[in-house]
Amino acid sequence: MRVVFATLPVKAHLNTVIPLAWALQSAGHEVLLTGDWGPERDSTRYIEAAGLNAVPLGGEGDVSPVRPGEHNESDFLAMDPDERDEGRWVGFREAVRFMYRQVYAPESEVGRQGALLRNLVAFTGSWRPDLLLWDALVFPAPVAARLCGAAHARIVWGMDTIGMLRDRIRTDLDERRAASAEDVEDPCAEWLRPLLDPYGLDFTEETLLGQWSVDLCRPHPYRSHGTTVPMRRIPFGGATELVPWLREKPARPRVVLTLGTTREEIHRRTLAFPLRDFLDAAAELDADLLTTMSADRMSALGRLPDNVRPIGYVPFGLLLPTCSAIVHNGGRGTFSAAAGFRVPQVIVPQPMWDEMVTARQVTGYGAGLALDPAGLEGATVCKALVRVLDDPGFRAGAHRLYVDTMSDPAPTDCVARLEQLTTLHRA
Repeated sequence: MRVVFATLPVKAHLNTVIPLAWALQSAGHEVLLTGDWGPERDSTRYIEAAGLNAVPLGGEGDVSPVRPGEHNESDFLAMDPDERDEGRWVGFREAVRFMYRQVYAPESEVGRQGALLRNLVAFTGSWRPDLLLWDALVFPAPVAARLCGAAHARIVWGMDTIGMLRDRIRTDLDERRAASAEDVEDPCAEWLRPLLDPYGLDFTEETLLGQWSVDLCRPHPYRSHGTTVPMRRIPFGGATELVPWLREKPARPRVVLTLGTTREEIHRRTLAFPLRDFLDAAAELDADLLTTMSADRMSALGRLPDNVRPIGYVPFGLLLPTCSAIVHNGGRGTFSAAAGFRVPQVIVPQPMWDEMVTARQVTGYGAGLALDPAGLEGATVCKALVRVLDDPGFRAGAHRLYVDTMSDPAPTDCVARLEQLTTLHRA
């Protein structure tokens, strides 16, 4: 069968789906991944470097909805349902509405610039895929799937906040309709109208949430909405040389500090982390601290302690097997990679999606510690790191998390299920 991945042009999102694309391609299916819809084509080249075929969708400029602009701040999609903060739900709802009606709507100023919907419809209409797997934030994809008759499913790479939002909206809608004799419009139908009306389509639940979801976010305290295909997330971060020091057993504990390449690539800045203060405090550690921040960021810090080694970007699959702990910002990809290699974690959450929930999940397993970023001092981070390194209980917790992470099937073991669902749903 023919399969299209409708992806965001962001490496962190591409890294999530590339192992599944390999699995489908290895099973004999034709696979294409959508690339940049701006002029730089960075993600297109990244897809090709992974041995997969890419189709750039044209457009002008970068209109990725995860980049902050006039409509949002860097944490505009961050949610923590446990806080029961209705203000956050209202803000998230408005951000999703904006993406539908402004970022992706073909007649809006940004929508005309990116032209993602029209280009995706044109491409899928000519290539005729059997299955369209779409990033949970690529909202035009199910419209294109309906028009070409393809089965379609979401790729859920984090907490299914959009599914949770839909449940809240449906509950509110049912209550309002029960209390009123007049017809009450579904807000989600109003959001999708600019994408559906040009093609004469009506609103359906599947256009909002897919016919099913591929859940790459387990274990997670919040399950994905509707029918799901659970799938183990395979750590992937590109290809590089396995240099000698990565093959050797370290003489003393090795710790990696990463603050998120996505934040630097998308938002042009990183978390307000007490970096210089932490590095100075870590100078007294009997451990080697590896940092993955960009060369520019590290060079601006001046002379570093002798036990601090800037290494730039190294795929976690090569780096983590020899590490005793990781300090990071709570990104789901980093969390999953650390879980897959039984590495205890120290998390300083950087709100972008579900980082606060992920941090609590790590502490719940006893697989590490979470710190409040507000007013955080480097010495506090260093003390937490010493605890994680010295207490064997954290390694035991990391093993428990590893066992649960490995309980879901690998991408290669999910191909048959995707084939079955495609046959069931394909028009």
